[in-house]
Amino acid sequence: MEEYRQKDIFTPEKEALAKYHDKDKTLIISFSGGRTSGYMTKELLKHKDKWKDVIITFANTGQEHEKTLEFINNCDVRFNFNTVWLEAKITHEKGKGTRHNIVNYKTASRTGKPFEEVIKKHGIPFTGAPVCTRELKNYPIQSYIKSLGLKKQDYLMAIGIRADENRRANVNNKNNFIYPLLDMNVDKQDVLDWWQKQNFDLEIPEHFGNCVWCWKKSYKKLMTIMIEEPSAFDFPKKMEKKYPRNGAVANKIQRDIKFFRGWKSVSDIEEMITEDFEKFKDLHYLHITDGCEDSCEPFHDEMNESLIKVKSID
Repeated sequence: MEEYRQKDIFTPEKEALAKYHDKDKTLIISFSGGRTSGYMTKELLKHKDKWKDVIITFANTGQEHEKTLEFINNCDVRFNFNTVWLEAKITHEKGKGTRHNIVNYKTASRTGKPFEEVIKKHGIPFTGAPVCTRELKNYPIQSYIKSLGLKKQDYLMAIGIRADENRRANVNNKNNFIYPLLDMNVDKQDVLDWWQKQNFDLEIPEHFGNCVWCWKKSYKKLMTIMIEEPSAFDFPKKMEKKYPRNGAVANKIQRDIKFFRGWKSVSDIEEMITEDFEKFKDLHYLHITDGCEDSCEPFHDEMNESLIKVKSID
């Protein structure tokens, strides 16, 4: 890591961001609620006069950890982010797309209400039909941007992808996304070092980051969460019982959908835990950590679901 982080090869911040400065464009910052995007937001706000306007958005699924919501609120209060808190507004009429509701720290869902509405319409998300990021994050943000009267040529969207995770950047980007931390050559340790100097932090270990029980997380993380906070799985367990056959995929294959990799249910994850299971350990926790490595950063993985074949779920 130290070799990778040679400071003398870092692109100076001012020079790295200069190519994005445009007084005719609005900068939209996608704040996921993690340390990386929080750090990126703070850095970009140093240059806010270089754009026509700067707007920070956070899309709440209703299944984020409470500490994540507290962290975002702290950033608003202490750093003056003025984040626009959004949630998906689902219309169950066929042909009507997802729009947005504007909420705030106090009114944001903690019970998974927007998530359940997505599942009710589109079915349970899993590796064969990963609709949750699209419906709960991407579309509400896009709907909000549209409500401002902004067209694609009017804005840039900053995504919090670091230099050490550049594989997550959308290399086939046809949109107006920018990745400032890649240009600044900022890696995970840089972010951790910066937050260590602040007077508040994201107070959860890595495996609890973003949607607590997210199906994209490894089995090891999921089983650790199951041991440490079993109530976190109450929502997905309820969804598997309530909406097993909702959505186009379930209708096509006539099979109950399960959230987790390997066609596993919440009960399956629970049964995988053995007496000798060694829990996931976040070595940075209570020092500094970065949230879930499998986080749902809006727009970073826009999969064309129409190309997913049913055989891929077997």
